[in-house]
Amino acid sequence: MVQQRPGDVLEIKFEGGWYYVVVVTKRFMFGGNIVYAFHGDASRQENFVADPGLPGFNICTDLLLPKKTGIVTRIAKVADPEDYLKSPLIKNCNEYRPGYKATRWWISTVTDPRTTIAIVDKLSPEQCLAMDSGMISFDLVVKKILSGYTPDQNPF
Repeated sequence: MVQQRPGDVLEIKFEGGWYYVVVVTKRFMFGGNIVYAFHGDASRQENFVADPGLPGFNICTDLLLPKKTGIVTRIAKVADPEDYLKSPLIKNCNEYRPGYKATRWWISTVTDPRTTIAIVDKLSPEQCLAMDSGMISFDLVVKKILSGYTPDQNPF
């Protein structure tokens, strides 16, 4: 079983599809890592090259599920995983019900996620690009990868 470390480029076979991520941080939240998940169509990419300019998004996820039910392979290492952290900010909101919009947002940083640096009613363009707070299971990350999700598309 792969013990992921910052800078690892992972090829993940999960539920019949192939997904590619760069591990950005050590354990971050509830045992998850911040990764840069590359958008894709679940097809296998021969000779995949991780480029921070390729479309994707940052998310905190636990790779335990794909390790147990799929295949996780380290295919490369990047020199500077920080290049794959697209925003130093994390956003969290007061609303999680489908169809409802958040009226309050809490902003923190990746370096200190427990300390709120701002509480806002409306996100600035920079805050819209902040990573969504929480540790997301990999099956939900797959849905975001396939849909071309970016943090500015947060439904709340």
